[in-house]
Amino acid sequence: MRLLAPQSTLGFVVRLAVWLGFVTLANIAFATFFGGGAYYSLWFYIAHSIVVGGPVITFFFIITIFQLRLQRRLWRLSRMDGLTGLNNRNTFFDVAAQARMRENTGVLMMLDADRFKAINDTYGHQAGDICLQAIAAKLRENIRQDDVLGRLGGEEFAIYLLNVAPETAQSIGARLTQPIKFMTEAHGELTVTLSIGAVITQPTIPIDTLLARADAALYYAKQNGRALFVNWTPSLQKKAVMARG
Repeated sequence: MRLLAPQSTLGFVVRLAVWLGFVTLANIAFATFFGGGAYYSLWFYIAHSIVVGGPVITFFFIITIFQLRLQRRLWRLSRMDGLTGLNNRNTFFDVAAQARMRENTGVLMMLDADRFKAINDTYGHQAGDICLQAIAAKLRENIRQDDVLGRLGGEEFAIYLLNVAPETAQSIGARLTQPIKFMTEAHGELTVTLSIGAVITQPTIPIDTLLARADAALYYAKQNGRALFVNWTPSLQKKAVMARG
């Protein structure tokens, strides 16, 4: 179907000409074998093809283009977060898994907006939506093109930094814990901070395990003042389990 659907005006004209050519040849063949010997000029067959086949072919192209655009839109909706434009949860893990196959090492970050419920309760859900969009924009500004970024749900985000040194991840995390400004019509400029838990990935460790470790580091950041970047360690995992237990 993608081969049939034109991507530009030139593509439409070329495809229309090709299909009209086929219709013209079909008219000539039909007249030759079933026309009882009647003869018409080539221009008659071309004109006949344009008048009869042109509208039908044009309608076919329009329907094909509409279907393809609808398919692309549905595909984007199924893989992207509608509010922030980031990868949704499933897409993030799919793309991160593919990235891990290309690069053996990296850093997985889980990020959570601090006191986000208070923003919603105090300033309203519209302010909360603007806040999430501002966070998404800030995250985009601080990652590389090949890194993977997604919204896991609510006020929780995730980043997978490919083949990056822990020191670089620490520097990125430090920038992301700085207050993020966002503007609302009713309440003016507001700010939000992020708490971040990070873990160095290894190809032999399942993504679910890495996610649990990053979540433990995030929990520790939340419990120790917020707006912190915390790297996972085995001892930190035990503290998180004991605290939640």
